[in-house]
Amino acid sequence: MKNIFLLAMSIVITVTGVAPGVALGAGLQVESFLTPPSTSIAGETVLVALRGEGVAGLLAGDLLVAERSVLDQSVGRVQFSTGHLKVAKVDGARALATIQTDGSVGAAGVLGKFNKVMAGDQVRPLAMAITANVAITPEITLDYNTLFADPNAGSVTLEMSGAGREALAAAAESLGSVRTSMVAVEGYTDPSGDGESNQVESYERALTVKRFLVDTLGFDSERVKAFGMGEQEPVDTTNLPGSVEKNRRIVIKVIPTLYR
Repeated sequence: MKNIFLLAMSIVITVTGVAPGVALGAGLQVESFLTPPSTSIAGETVLVALRGEGVAGLLAGDLLVAERSVLDQSVGRVQFSTGHLKVAKVDGARALATIQTDGSVGAAGVLGKFNKVMAGDQVRPLAMAITANVAITPEITLDYNTLFADPNAGSVTLEMSGAGREALAAAAESLGSVRTSMVAVEGYTDPSGDGESNQVESYERALTVKRFLVDTLGFDSERVKAFGMGEQEPVDTTNLPGSVEKNRRIVIKVIPTLYR
């Protein structure tokens, strides 16, 4: 596989306002799913009920973000988005909402199959007034064959090879100007084998790369995050010779800040 050094065009969104009628910090959360989800309002199926102090400030049509808190040993609690909601109706002490988007790639790396909206998720307003700025952010893709001493599934070692360390150091030079930004190291596998094992392997390989960036190249450990993406997002689904090697890869991205 040819190693890819890509300058990716990202949209960095600066929040300048919030959904009308919603108080910031209101204690909203997903209370339950409607079973069966048969209630229809304005042609949309209502899926979840919301409760909390902020319900009284909601209006039909308000857009919300569902989030789940995960404890990170290095930086404390980190919020991961699990989906976007739209308020359909406010009914006394609770609100009914539809799920507009369910799950996120960032959450999948940490929460696995539980990366979608669930009862108990905290809810906050989605920014409404935004200013979009185009920013150039580097993205690096290196396959396992390039990076690791043993690139195969079920390997006895997850250590990088000498050539792999040299390749990563050379590639990381393009990240030099963004060391104060958040950097995501994503590990991917091919789709063969057990899904859970693939997720664990991809995370451990991403963690190896993170350690090299931090310990050898001097990146801030709190600004580099490792994610195990498992067999998600294959780049080659042909099953032809070489497809396995293309899918088994590390992707290093600069994370644009979408919401504050």
